[in-house]
Amino acid sequence: MIGDKLRDFEINIATRFKAGGHAAVSPKAEWIKGHLLDVRSDYIYGMWKKYVSFSRAALERFMVSIHLGTYSSFRTYVYLLRKLGLVLFDRVEKAEPEIPRKYYRLNMRQLDDPSWKAPFQALYPVTDWKKKTSREKHRLRKKYPRGKGRRRGRPPKYFKSE
Repeated sequence: MIGDKLRDFEINIATRFKAGGHAAVSPKAEWIKGHLLDVRSDYIYGMWKKYVSFSRAALERFMVSIHLGTYSSFRTYVYLLRKLGLVLFDRVEKAEPEIPRKYYRLNMRQLDDPSWKAPFQALYPVTDWKKKTSREKHRLRKKYPRGKGRRRGRPPKYFKSE
């Protein structure tokens, strides 16, 4: 988002979400792809700040709530895209008081890759990503019970209070 205006790809994401097309494509992946097509390369924190402002603008303008996640999850997401080969490391720019900025760019050969639609599922295909019914969840809880939790009673000797 440059200034207060939404870019074309951001408007497309917001209108699709307003129409109910949540599961078609990952909004974060679609936004990163559109953003990097627009600016060529960017560093993760810069992308994160622009994604946050896009999400706020989409909420104000279209009344659409796009889940942000945290900065840490955004970094993990970019790393995931990099691992799939959709995003490539571009360069390092030194900033005086801060940690050097690592810039990323799109892999132009992978623009039409189906992994953009569901990156986690593409990277971990063995995992069952279907939503489970309550009956299925109950069956799995019985099959794989959780631990008994924290033990009550006297603390171990190495927790002496002196």
